[in-house]
Amino acid sequence: MAQRLAPQPPDGHRRPLGRRPFSVGLLGLLATSATAASMVRTPHARADTGLPQVVGAYTQLTGDGRYTGLGMEGVHHAMVAFAAMHKVTRSARQRSIFEALLDRVLDADPTYMGFLLGVQVLADSFLASHQQLLDNVHGYAASLVERFAANPDQLLRKGDIRTLTGNASFLIAYANFRKRHESKRDAGLPTVREIDAVATALLDRIVELQFTLSEATSRFDNPRLAGGFPHLVEGPDGSMGSWDVRTWSPAMLSLEQYAAVRALAEGFGRYRRQSYRRAAAAAARPLLATTEIDPNLVYAGEPPGFPLDGAELEFGEETGEMLYAITYGWSPNAVADLGTALRALLVHDVTVPRSRSWAQTYWRGMPPESVLDARSFRAGLAAKLAFTHRFVEATQLPVPPDFPWIDLPRATYPGTGDDDLRRGGWYDGSGRGAMSAVYSRIALNGYVASGGSNARMLLRAGRWWESMIVWA
Repeated sequence: MAQRLAPQPPDGHRRPLGRRPFSVGLLGLLATSATAASMVRTPHARADTGLPQVVGAYTQLTGDGRYTGLGMEGVHHAMVAFAAMHKVTRSARQRSIFEALLDRVLDADPTYMGFLLGVQVLADSFLASHQQLLDNVHGYAASLVERFAANPDQLLRKGDIRTLTGNASFLIAYANFRKRHESKRDAGLPTVREIDAVATALLDRIVELQFTLSEATSRFDNPRLAGGFPHLVEGPDGSMGSWDVRTWSPAMLSLEQYAAVRALAEGFGRYRRQSYRRAAAAAARPLLATTEIDPNLVYAGEPPGFPLDGAELEFGEETGEMLYAITYGWSPNAVADLGTALRALLVHDVTVPRSRSWAQTYWRGMPPESVLDARSFRAGLAAKLAFTHRFVEATQLPVPPDFPWIDLPRATYPGTGDDDLRRGGWYDGSGRGAMSAVYSRIALNGYVASGGSNARMLLRAGRWWESMIVWA
């Protein structure tokens, strides 16, 4: 298939985009650019990619085929997506496109870094080989340690739960990286002991914020939130703004829940503290449901044919939520991100405590033996992890016509993706006919980070992402 570039914007918008700081407002998924003031940066050295310069990238392809949202936000998402795809494909073209996108990002903000990108850099030797990216990772870590020393409440009691859990995961990954790569160049950087002190303080705060069964029932009248976390760490009621926390939270907290599971599992893996294991097991309770798709959850509401969000669902008392209830409508991005939580539980050997007090705190009744037995628990996690990979692979456009969760006769989508405009991407998880850069990026990151390895699928995804980029 011929590769396709997005339509060029009017000439008045083709000049390089102005420099502006990245905003925490981007769904709260990336942290603000930050660096230690004491670190000196050299000017960014542009890579020789053989490609023209990147002007910008779009954030959305609408249902009627219009590209919208040209700017740096799309560039950030595209850069991270190409980094994830390249980790599996090792495609020379995807590498060149990543380098061009990285040039654009670092030209706009030479110190750009956040916790999600930082974890990605630390997990990929190719990304870590870019000295400016690695310098920015060091700077971001140093800034967290400095902020914690100056005002610990700013990190522990302000913001949303994803920032708290994201910074914890980043510092754990950074401490592990520093242990593996000790160097004389570490002079002037925070010590591993200092990093661990901040990471454990963040993890202890996550444990403190976790809802018990009694809290979930008395405060929200929603026992499904047992083991979950508030949306805002400073909101004593777990505020969700104008949403009804009793019905919306299981869906809206999905990505936040997965990030918390990851952080707690990683914390147990590094520090072996039983409090982290118990909290990770409690947070994993909603992930223990079936991997089957219930056709009764496909309904004729608005939009027709799309699984119901925020529904009052029946669920197993002793087996946890139905997976659907916390994946925001079976969206590929949420299912892929779920895979990262499942993998963290497996990699760091988190199991469910055989403790009556633990069960009384987080479970109605006692967990079944299949959950308490470490071998069957891990087998169940592994089976569900494999399911997340199959799901993402099966929902790449064009969606197979026999895929059960889309009721094709009633679907409101403008197409199933069997046209060049949409081929290789994913509809966003909301049921709209749009294709979103942020949702697609989460799907790709989660898939690769959880061990997904279908290179052919990722090469198709790369061709869709190319259509979102605008070149000089």
